[in-house]
Amino acid sequence: MTTANPKGDDALRISDHKPLITYAGDKELFENLKLVLSQSLSQEPIEWRRQYGRPMKMVTLSTEFVPFNKDTVAEQISSRNLVGRPIMHTFWTQCLDMEVYKSLLRDEIDKWMNEMNKHNIIDWVIVVVETYDLRKHNKLLPRTTVFDKIKSDFAEKKADRCLSVINPPKSELRCGSSAWRALITNVRLLILSAFDRLFLKYEDNIRNYREQRNDPSWSFCKYFLYQEELAFALEMLGIHDEALVQYDELDAMFTQFILNSQVGNVPKWLTEFQVVLEWWSAVLFMENISRKQREAIKIRKLSLLEFRCYLFSRQASLLMAASKPWIVAERALTFLHQAVSDLKTLEIECPQGSVACWVLQCCAQILVICQSVKKPEHLEECSHHTAPLLYYSLKKLYELGNLCGLLPGSVQTTEQLHTVQVLCGGMQSGHDLTTATESVATLKTALSSSETFSKHYLDIAELAISTYKHNKLMRCAHSLVGLELAKFYTLSGDTTKRTMFLVKALKLFEQDNWKLLIVQTNLELVKCFKKIGNVDQFVKTCLQLASAPECNLQIRLDHFDQMLSMVQDSSIECIYPMEDVIVLDQIDVKCNNEESNYPSTVSLKFKSNLPKTIVCPKIAISVIIGSTLKKMKNKLNLVKNTYSYDINKANILPMTYNHIYQQDGHFASTGITCLNQKSYLRRQDSQRRKPSMNYNKNEFHDIISANNVDIQPGMNIINLTLNNSKNIESGIYFLDKLSIILQPRLELLTSIPRGLVFALKNVNSTAQLILPDSKCLFAGIEEMSTLSLHFGTKSKKIVEKIRLHSTPGLTFCLEDKTEFCSEMYVKSPLSINSSHSVSLPIKFFAQLPPLKDHPRIVHHKLWIKCETSSDDEEMICVSIDFNLPLTLTHRLHTCHYRKFVGINIACHTDWSLALMIPEIICISPTNSIVELISLNPTCDPLTYLKNGETIGYLWEINLLTTDINTSGTLAESLKLNFQTKYSSAEKPDCTQDLNYEFTINNYKTLLLIESGVEMAGKSGEFCRMNTVCTYTANFKRSEYPNIPLSEISFKYEIVADKTMWAVCGRGSDVITFLPNSITQSVSVEVMPLMSGYLPIPTLNVFRYFPSNSRQNIESKMEQFSTGQVYDASKGVQTHVLPRITADMS
Repeated sequence: MTTANPKGDDALRISDHKPLITYAGDKELFENLKLVLSQSLSQEPIEWRRQYGRPMKMVTLSTEFVPFNKDTVAEQISSRNLVGRPIMHTFWTQCLDMEVYKSLLRDEIDKWMNEMNKHNIIDWVIVVVETYDLRKHNKLLPRTTVFDKIKSDFAEKKADRCLSVINPPKSELRCGSSAWRALITNVRLLILSAFDRLFLKYEDNIRNYREQRNDPSWSFCKYFLYQEELAFALEMLGIHDEALVQYDELDAMFTQFILNSQVGNVPKWLTEFQVVLEWWSAVLFMENISRKQREAIKIRKLSLLEFRCYLFSRQASLLMAASKPWIVAERALTFLHQAVSDLKTLEIECPQGSVACWVLQCCAQILVICQSVKKPEHLEECSHHTAPLLYYSLKKLYELGNLCGLLPGSVQTTEQLHTVQVLCGGMQSGHDLTTATESVATLKTALSSSETFSKHYLDIAELAISTYKHNKLMRCAHSLVGLELAKFYTLSGDTTKRTMFLVKALKLFEQDNWKLLIVQTNLELVKCFKKIGNVDQFVKTCLQLASAPECNLQIRLDHFDQMLSMVQDSSIECIYPMEDVIVLDQIDVKCNNEESNYPSTVSLKFKSNLPKTIVCPKIAISVIIGSTLKKMKNKLNLVKNTYSYDINKANILPMTYNHIYQQDGHFASTGITCLNQKSYLRRQDSQRRKPSMNYNKNEFHDIISANNVDIQPGMNIINLTLNNSKNIESGIYFLDKLSIILQPRLELLTSIPRGLVFALKNVNSTAQLILPDSKCLFAGIEEMSTLSLHFGTKSKKIVEKIRLHSTPGLTFCLEDKTEFCSEMYVKSPLSINSSHSVSLPIKFFAQLPPLKDHPRIVHHKLWIKCETSSDDEEMICVSIDFNLPLTLTHRLHTCHYRKFVGINIACHTDWSLALMIPEIICISPTNSIVELISLNPTCDPLTYLKNGETIGYLWEINLLTTDINTSGTLAESLKLNFQTKYSSAEKPDCTQDLNYEFTINNYKTLLLIESGVEMAGKSGEFCRMNTVCTYTANFKRSEYPNIPLSEISFKYEIVADKTMWAVCGRGSDVITFLPNSITQSVSVEVMPLMSGYLPIPTLNVFRYFPSNSRQNIESKMEQFSTGQVYDASKGVQTHVLPRITADMS
């Protein structure tokens, strides 16, 4: 890689500088420790935690030690240079004798400390080296050592500034002692602390100077050098990213000054950059910093481009040192555009072509930097950013070739030769930073002749295309570089290559629907096709230009006329897709012939984008005919997977232009915006791609067409008629393709969506039940409706009679008859043709099904059979749903040993129902054994129910009489039948029977429970809040005659509201009744949690079956049936008094 490296005294290499540390005291001692100390400090990195929340950095301290010189201290402190300035001062001694310290050493240290205090130096360290022969030293150490005395005399309040080390190592191999490691760690921390204080103070000075920028005497160049010193110091410490931040801040600040100069006064220092550009050499990467160039910045003798190059070279050097070469390439294009923009903003006078030469040198050097990268992953990252650089350099090279007369087909003039000489002379820097580098030599060679220029241009273009393709950016390769090459080959006269690049770019523009770019490319292509004599492509391109709304109207008319004349003069048949020429909007298939269902006309609504009216000889639609629907099912399924599009919605992204302006009103940039992009920019399945359209003249042998049709620009509505054909048959018809013939040998073709289908087929007869007022039907009630028969589209026929029959449970009769039956014959009133209909008033009666657990809908079917004189008979089926007018539910009620049966009836009809007095009969056992006592009023013979209303009836089972009749051996199951009659309130005479059978199991009471809560130990007193009470539950087993009392177990659970009661005792347990035992009692301690009338806790009781280990039976529980357990205390409340407080006492 060719780089610019200043030589000798002009070179400033930051990597050669190290943080300086002075030493004083026993110099011979320090010289022996100097090497091992330097090696130990740089042996491993240390964590540097800076102030004000700045990020932590790992720093490796490679220091340099110099003798302390009191004569240069003042000069070093007053200097603004951070590099070459001592960061810390040290004093070394190995005195162990207290007398020597008092007589000599203390005065020496005191003089050194006076120098520190004189210059306000706080970063100092005194190191005491204590050397003992541990093998021979048997004496005890003195109570007060020289180190302690030094610390008390000079570092009483700064103990960390006085360090000691015992027996320091002689070499790096023996520096593993804990005392030495402690010394190295403390020295590192003190050095970083010194840097931290120095940087903070320096940054404050920078900040104060920056705030004076509105002062007329303020200079950015001075500020630049000031802040660059901080970047040097950070780079010296190896913190390249922090050093890069300093240069980025300077870059942004300089750019902002230039932008602000457009709307305000130009600072005095900025006017010094507005000199005529004399040199345009570019040096973008320097391993060493040029002192002369920094001096030129200091005296403000550097041009804008040279200053920009210096700034970018420093950024590039830091990025390369941080192993981030791809960021150099990433920043390069922005740097070039910004520099060119600064020249225009500051209105700097530049010789023609000088900026282009400078850009080309910069691009070449950036490419050399990227090519020097060794790691493959870094090289891959660089390639993503070098492709735009190559394209930019290609444009600048074309601009330079046009200026110097080096493009193909040009002849250089004397003025252009002089321009070349001026440009080549300006590539030598006026500050002698570099000789002719590789980039300058290459550019000079390219400007030497037209042949070398063309070769260099094509080499860059080939490299740009290959780089874009390598990065899988095919659109950029063909649409950017390809168009540049097409423009170049236009000048060279190579029409074939020009056409090739234009066609590739056009395909990309068409895929992405860039309308303006398509028009611009077609305008170039039409010239190429005409020149090479490609009639087919010429006509197609002219047609596209003539139908492009983005193109000028006069240009559209010219190309339209050229297309028509070319078609007339040639003998080639031109068939093209319609696409944007004719845009379909709507297709209507109109069928006026009822007998055939074949369309009489097809209405086309489309938009013509042609520039003027044209008379088309013929417009036709081809159809695909299937003989039967069954044969076309497979094709119908295939249609769902093929390409289809919505005619009414164009598949075009809703693009809008977006212009961006600056605050001062100047135009900044432009672009396009896609509204609601999430709805459009979706992944397209490969099945959605439009297939290639195959065309065959034979497809239009039987077509829907119109002749001599005028097509005007804009919307058109055309009606096509069906040509008479003798081969019409029943089946499915698809509109397949639309053909518009513009000229005898010019035809436009497109596929019609397969959803446009019409059928020629026989339609079967149908039947429909028409209900009065659209109400629903109810079972168990006579319902009136109308049966409507619609006959199909078969040939003419005479229906002799109509047979009706229904499913079991459904009877019907005609309006003029009163007998209901399930089968009936109706004589046909007339000769019935296709599409005729007959209405028959009919009355239905559906029997009520068993009402217990039955759904509320009863399904029935009615079959209609039309019998004709021929064997062609049709069967029609009508499904009829009946709703239940009533729903019944039953429930068993218990009061101690007494049992009651309750029946509830709910009405669901839209009108009122009348119910007669009901009765209930015991089926098993017989009614003579079980006596049921009615508790219902008998004053009204009829009870009326409306929709949504419910009525209840109640009977008591007389258990005493029943037990007498059965001698106490009555079974635990009763089968009962509820009977009544009902009718419509409007027709009380038309009554219907209503039966409801149900069974009651396990109805006898087996267990009675009585419970209560009392004050613990004090019978008769009220319970108090938060006081323990006794909850008592008494269980009594029922006795029935002739039934012995066997042993039985129950399990109870106390259920209490946790906000009212706290169960203190056992909340659940098992109770066992021994044979012949009747009562049991349980007491549990509970505590009321609030005062007032509280519901007492309730009990859940289960039948309990204990486990039996011998028979391997586990314990289990079963719930009692309804009525077997009666809780007499359910719902009982007890009065709880408030707790006694001190005031109440």
